[in-house]
Amino acid sequence: MPVPRSSNGFVSNTLRRWYWALAIALTLAVWALLALALRPTQDADGSYASRPYGLVTNLENQSLDILFQLRNALRPQLKERGASDPVTIIEIDERTIKASGVRLQKWPRGWYAQLVDRASAGGASVIGLDVFLSEAGGTTSEDKAHDEQLAAAITNAGNVVVASKLEAGGFPAIDPLPLFAEGAYAVGFVDLPPDPDYFVRSTQLSRARAGDSTADANPDLSFATRVAEAHLLTNHLAKNRPPESFYDEQGFKSVEYGAVRIGDRALPLRTDLNLQLDYRNRPPAFRRVSASDLLFNEAAQIPDDLFRDRIVLIGASSVDTDLFATPFSEPHALAILFDRNLTTAPARAPGVEIHATAAATLLNGVALKRPRWVWQAMLLLIPLSLVALAVFGLRALWGFLTVLLVAAGSLAIASWAFNEHGLILPLSSAWLGASGILAPAGFVLRYAHERALRDEKEAERAQVMDIFSRCVSPEVADALWQRRGHISMVGERRVVTIIFTDIRGFTTLSESAQSGEVVTWLNDYFGRMSKIVTAHGGHINKFIGDGLMIVFGAPVDRGDAEEARAAVACGLEMLAEVERMNAQWQSRHANRPLVKIGVGIHSGEATCGVVGAEQRLEYTIIGDTVNLSARLESTTKEKGVALVISDATARLLDGAYEIKPLGEVLVKGKTEKTIVFTVTEDVETTAATTARVGV
Repeated sequence: MPVPRSSNGFVSNTLRRWYWALAIALTLAVWALLALALRPTQDADGSYASRPYGLVTNLENQSLDILFQLRNALRPQLKERGASDPVTIIEIDERTIKASGVRLQKWPRGWYAQLVDRASAGGASVIGLDVFLSEAGGTTSEDKAHDEQLAAAITNAGNVVVASKLEAGGFPAIDPLPLFAEGAYAVGFVDLPPDPDYFVRSTQLSRARAGDSTADANPDLSFATRVAEAHLLTNHLAKNRPPESFYDEQGFKSVEYGAVRIGDRALPLRTDLNLQLDYRNRPPAFRRVSASDLLFNEAAQIPDDLFRDRIVLIGASSVDTDLFATPFSEPHALAILFDRNLTTAPARAPGVEIHATAAATLLNGVALKRPRWVWQAMLLLIPLSLVALAVFGLRALWGFLTVLLVAAGSLAIASWAFNEHGLILPLSSAWLGASGILAPAGFVLRYAHERALRDEKEAERAQVMDIFSRCVSPEVADALWQRRGHISMVGERRVVTIIFTDIRGFTTLSESAQSGEVVTWLNDYFGRMSKIVTAHGGHINKFIGDGLMIVFGAPVDRGDAEEARAAVACGLEMLAEVERMNAQWQSRHANRPLVKIGVGIHSGEATCGVVGAEQRLEYTIIGDTVNLSARLESTTKEKGVALVISDATARLLDGAYEIKPLGEVLVKGKTEKTIVFTVTEDVETTAATTARVGV
């Protein structure tokens, strides 16, 4: 009978033989895929604006939001950093719009002039006016007077930065009128580059002027950069230092590709050459004062230090102005888990707040940076390797728990690196690779491998059953399989008890009957004997004509003594069954002969194993023990008994049966005589065996 094979045998064989090689290959493939996905990708214009972190830019940005929120949840004191930054925002909020009774777009510039004057009088180091002044305020004489008033306020303050907008998307640049620009300290662009998901997480600090190809051209600087630089200049001048040395020593400049310097700080830039903003908190993160308190509420209490030596930014925060999504806009579940008091309502930030964040980042924020791409790729190997070892090496439950632990550990390490060193690790890529790709794919590979092993075991079981199913009981066959790791199929020496039986005078009986009748007799006889053998835990090893060779103790055993007792019990039951069979034959089949059998039993060492050819295998027992057992069966005639056992078997019975010595016999092929016995009675039953058997 052929051994069954899996329909996908090649795949199964590959999974069994190359499992760990496939596991390593899968891990490396996931790592290579993530490394390539993390590699910065250039846009058509050669920049990295769209995908500074490759195809996983959006995911990495979202994990950065989690790090920001976790930092504030785990370190509540950091939420108050904005209040200690030298930044004050004069916001034109909803309260201001209602108090003025004028829409923001129609605000007279005289009110902006009053705000500039108030900040300047309060001792502001620099004033940032986040308002476009590219057109006249109106055509009336009053409108023109307001423009003149604002221009005068800007000139008198001497430290006002006014806003511009870069040319982009087919739209022309927006520059302030000379009326306002000439009296300002500087002009800075207020463009805020959104990430692909339209969150603002970085800011562009400088950009070369469009159409200016000279190598030494001064670039346009951002609004926040100009504000931060002016603040540093004020401090520089306060120390009685010459202004000429400021721009060489502390002014903003690029020091190398991917890094800038301002004051005493060197700041790394992202791959897209933007500055990663160090957000303080959800808005409002900085000190604020409503413009209505400065313009329309004379009774308002304004602290003396609200403007002194501080950056003062004037801008709109009302709902009809541009509001931007930031890392704190949507509270994350992990942050809420660690900070139960966290407000869960979404919050968007006005542009003036983001400019304040940019200026604060330049002056004293954490220099947030990501490792170089090659180092990020190498770092990904750590969680991937841990997950691979867990998935492929541990039990399924422990592997799953380890995957969760690695995910949590990755978050903990990324959070620590972010909080302690301003280092942004590839958290999302680690999660995606370890938990999102490698773990599921690894468990699938593991399942396929285990399935292949099960198929292999089933094939092995089928092979074992093919050998034994025809010669042992199902129970013995199953025991063989269960103990397959402890059974030698290639040949071993072990103590067995062998029974040989033979129908006496069968040749004479068969000569007077038709062949078909003889076969019918034998099948009935063998069927009865087989059931008895199976019931006692032995197996028929060979059919020898009308004789049987029955083995106890191989290929599995219950102990030498137990097997010997089982063999004797089997022999006695076989003799009793022959008597019952004869009675039935005489009552039902008068033409059938009376059958008598002889039973010879011997215990001893024998060689057991599978022998045969490639297409035909057989489990067999060979050795002197087999030969002696066969000779003892023929001795039953000489001794006039139905059952003969050797002295070796008798010793193993250990009083379980009453035995009667029959003396010594010299069997054919042996030089020494063998002491033999017959069994007269099972001491555990009152029925005399000899009364039920015939000689």
